[in-house]
Amino acid sequence: MNVLCFASQKGGSGKSTLAGSLAVAARQASERVVVVDLDPQGSLAEWGRIREPKDIVFREVEPSALPRWLAETRKVKAVSLVILDTAGTFGPEVDTALKQSDFTLVPVRPSALDLRAARPTVERLKSLKRPFGFVLNATNPITQARTADALAALGAGGLVAPPVADRTDFRDAAASGLGVVEINPTGKAAAEIAALWVWTKQQMESLT
Repeated sequence: MNVLCFASQKGGSGKSTLAGSLAVAARQASERVVVVDLDPQGSLAEWGRIREPKDIVFREVEPSALPRWLAETRKVKAVSLVILDTAGTFGPEVDTALKQSDFTLVPVRPSALDLRAARPTVERLKSLKRPFGFVLNATNPITQARTADALAALGAGGLVAPPVADRTDFRDAAASGLGVVEINPTGKAAAEIAALWVWTKQQMESLT
């Protein structure tokens, strides 16, 4: 079983939206997925409540109980992937999630402000000695030069996943309890999320 965490100390990075669509892509790739929303805002939990397909399991877990819960869940062969969504403000609760994760994805939007804001998250992950990778999120498909510059800047600080563009499919999927691979399977957003899952899976497998 792998534990994948989404973390960023900056709000609005798109953690919950990416986590939901990635959970669906992982499930379609035959992973047996459990999602835990540790963010007090509860965006991912709300997405789970309106989701009609019951192929992904959602659990409410208190941050203090997370280590014990994960230890018990690792014994359940029916679960192959746990996805944790965390709060945008770091504290003991987020530290607990990071320490328990096998790999962390750090979503970053392609602006100078967001790139600078990613530094505290990276510093915290490095201090905890936890493996992580950036995912450049909500890029503009038209401004490819800006995307390339942002990817280069992130690459100087760690691993970088395939980028994800700002597309309407993400908003439609989030509003309907679906993943982009469900709402528009042949769309560009679906292809980007599928590529992100393949990359993330490879990173987790390389650590085992």
